Amino acid sequence: MDNCIFCKIVSHEIPSCRVFEDDTVIVFLDIHPVNPGHVLVIPKKHSESFYELDKETYIHAMEIAHTMANAIMKIVKPVRVGLVIDGWEISHTHIHVIPTNNIGDITSLKKIKGELGAPTAEELAEMAENIKSFL
Repeated sequence: MDNCIFCKIVSHEIPSCRVFEDDTVIVFLDIHPVNPGHVLVIPKKHSESFYELDKETYIHAMEIAHTMANAIMKIVKPVRVGLVIDGWEISHTHIHVIPTNNIGDITSLKKIKGELGAPTAEELAEMAENIKSFL
């Protein structure tokens, strides 16, 4: 994509602090980290949504995210490492690998504020059936 900042990072048009790179993905430090050690794993091939990725790329990206999480645990020593698969701010699939020390480091603001709804058992069952019908 011509205007995709991540595609420009992949092609070296925009600098990044790369941690890892292979033929399929690159990993670099987030310039607005939640906590030190926050990295992004991005497929080199542009894809706006993770579910549009081919299975091999998705699996490989998740394997690299797992490797990064283990390295971050050893180096940064957070309480936990969390993952968020994103594509909202930048329409290029990316996995945030985030060292976390409390629930606010990764959980949605709605959850923290107690604003999440509580569907009924019937509503949950209906949604489960709707999803199953497409599998």
